[in-house]
Amino acid sequence: MIRERIKTETAKHHEAVEAVGYSGQIMSGKLTLEEYKKLIITNLALNKAFEAQWNNLPFDVPNSLLLDQRRKTEALEKDATILGVSIPEKNSTSFPTSSYATFLGTLYVFEGSTLGGAIIYKHLKQNTNLKHIKDFYFYTCYGESLGSLWKVFLEHLTQLEDEEQIDSAISAAKATFDQTKDAFSTINENAL
Repeated sequence: MIRERIKTETAKHHEAVEAVGYSGQIMSGKLTLEEYKKLIITNLALNKAFEAQWNNLPFDVPNSLLLDQRRKTEALEKDATILGVSIPEKNSTSFPTSSYATFLGTLYVFEGSTLGGAIIYKHLKQNTNLKHIKDFYFYTCYGESLGSLWKVFLEHLTQLEDEEQIDSAISAAKATFDQTKDAFSTINENAL
């Protein structure tokens, strides 16, 4: 039940992120190097902030969720180094993680982004503006485990059956999409 609801009820929020997150430029092969740098630095700031919260969650995360394998900060830092952009210090962004349900709602956005990253990677590799870049660590961070990690995540998400928990997860996903949109909007307004 939650899979259909979370996708449907967050669709407009997801589209708003894509509108400011260079989706059109990526798919058309027209993403510039400067835009790619902004993609990496924004994703780095967001992932670093979210992953920092994992150390102080007020609940236990099941080991079967494989949370440590889902960390993306290191891959993003490698991309930032290749691009010669400075790695942001600790960020004050805080995502909804007050309960396991809200945490899964927030993780839905980050994991969905990683799943979409496989499609983005193919377009980045073909983009002549980025031909000098040999490695795209963030967009290939799960490698062969991409499908299995998504499946494991969905198994945990679909265990939320209580209406209140489902509502909390969806609300957290919407808030996370909105925070992501705001982060991209802010960096788009500023030069690196």
